[in-house]
Amino acid sequence: MQRSPEELKKVVDAFREGGGEGKPMLLKVQLGYDRDSETALQKAHEQWRNNIFQNSVMTELRTPQQLDAVGEMVTPEALTESVRISSELEQHLEWLQQDIELGFDELLLHNVSRDQEQFIEVFGEKVLPMLMK
Repeated sequence: MQRSPEELKKVVDAFREGGGEGKPMLLKVQLGYDRDSETALQKAHEQWRNNIFQNSVMTELRTPQQLDAVGEMVTPEALTESVRISSELEQHLEWLQQDIELGFDELLLHNVSRDQEQFIEVFGEKVLPMLMK
């Protein structure tokens, strides 16, 4: 589940106070991107709807069919609580900049869509250069 900036701040503070001061902090970011919002949401839902459940649910599932069955109950809109989904590059930049401002040294971007080539091209050309300024 994607944590809010407020929740991430608590994690960062606890890490630093618990002996992590000066150590690198990495954050895995689950995101969905496509050139239009509906497609971004649809592709993320298609690929990631089975991955948003709490561990207590996941440990009870015994077969792939059970996992598929619970995934059918997830609406595309519910997925936005766990994955940053947007067709707007400015929105992705804003989210990622917030992570950097919280103190994360590295962001591991995981596009949950299968369209990895588009993601790599667009983020490589337009998003990452803006973050590295």
